[in-house]
Amino acid sequence: MAVSSGNRQAGRLGSLAAATLVLMAAASAAAAQDAPRAIAIELNGAEPNGKACQLSFVIDNGLTTTINDMALELVLFEKDGRVGRFVVVRTGKVPASKSRVRQFGVPDTACTSIARILVNDVKECAGAGLVPTLCADSLKVSTRTDIRFDD
Repeated sequence: MAVSSGNRQAGRLGSLAAATLVLMAAASAAAAQDAPRAIAIELNGAEPNGKACQLSFVIDNGLTTTINDMALELVLFEKDGRVGRFVVVRTGKVPASKSRVRQFGVPDTACTSIARILVNDVKECAGAGLVPTLCADSLKVSTRTDIRFDD
């Protein structure tokens, strides 16, 4: 029995479509593996502590390497949009794929006066293969407070 040229073309098209799907799936999997992992920082709380505002952050290191220390330059904006102050906070060690909670007191600052916090810069980022620009590009910030938190 002879196979018609129409059936051969349909078979070739089916094989080509299957090969295309396999290549697309492989490319998608490779892109997912190469995608940068995030350093998620959540502003979890802002509570008065005497004349200071104590800020609580949850830091989730989604990288595959431990952050030995990271220095973040934060800008605190007042309710009227003016820059209130600059502060530098250090995260300390955050193991790979782990979370840590850090608290920082901002002296002579009422929590109610802070409208927004901006991660202005990553001054330092120490760990195997880590540099400040890599850490800055990996930051994802969020908030559970009424204070806006941006990067």
